[in-house]
Amino acid sequence: VRLSKGETSLDYCPTKISLNEDHLLCKTQDKMLAQSKTEKAEEMNPYHNLESGMANLLKPIDDFCTKFFVGTEEGEVIYTDWKMEKDPETGRLMSKKPVSHHTVHDGTVHTIQRSPFYNDIILTVGGWNVAIWKEGVMTGPLLQSCCAPKRYTSGHWSLTRPGVFYIGREDGYIDIWDLLEKTHEPAQSQNICITMITYIKPWIFSSKQQFIAIADYYGTLHILEIPWTLSRPSTNEMASVNHYFEREVKHLEYVEQRKKIREQEKKEMELEMAKKKVVS
Repeated sequence: VRLSKGETSLDYCPTKISLNEDHLLCKTQDKMLAQSKTEKAEEMNPYHNLESGMANLLKPIDDFCTKFFVGTEEGEVIYTDWKMEKDPETGRLMSKKPVSHHTVHDGTVHTIQRSPFYNDIILTVGGWNVAIWKEGVMTGPLLQSCCAPKRYTSGHWSLTRPGVFYIGREDGYIDIWDLLEKTHEPAQSQNICITMITYIKPWIFSSKQQFIAIADYYGTLHILEIPWTLSRPSTNEMASVNHYFEREVKHLEYVEQRKKIREQEKKEMELEMAKKKVVS
């Protein structure tokens, strides 16, 4: 898939992508366990690598989502389609133009991750800020944070709380965001190490205990227990966070409507000024 910049011969420089999955990320652990069981069963079968031939030709899947998000080195977030289209002049298959393109991060995009609770909500981390997007909304992000005191380097959604996500910083801190508490800044920050955090991964050990693994630039892995307040969802949290996202979508729609009205008013004023000059 080629990501070309408009009509130029230049291409974008992708660093991260996020594809739409059939199952939500909160089922990842279950899928990994099922996969390990399958692998063990295959080890007992010496013929598991043998495959039967295909009698029929493969047919394209029409009802499969082929659109995906891309983050670039320049901090751009692109929504595009990997399904090829025919050039009307040459008949050759070529990559489609990006559906939408926004430059919201002032540095390389390090993380693009779908929410484990809402399959159309995406978290992006790059530069000095974070953003939350909704698939299908082309006007911009639902949330775009202000510049942080230090550069952001990684991020991950909570596996049990829809409104919580963790962001790693270059100074060894992690910012913990809770959308039910604050939407303009992190709810709290925690020092982990003295160097850049490179990766964050929460894990559900049991129904009563969760851990978070944090890797740093020096190659050290820090494993901490997630407190009860950050692992136990509040009452109706799923609905409350979803209501927040829907409210932000309506806010973006209102802003776009006001832009169109202002542009129309500006054109009318310019025409009125031109008429007055002609009369005078």
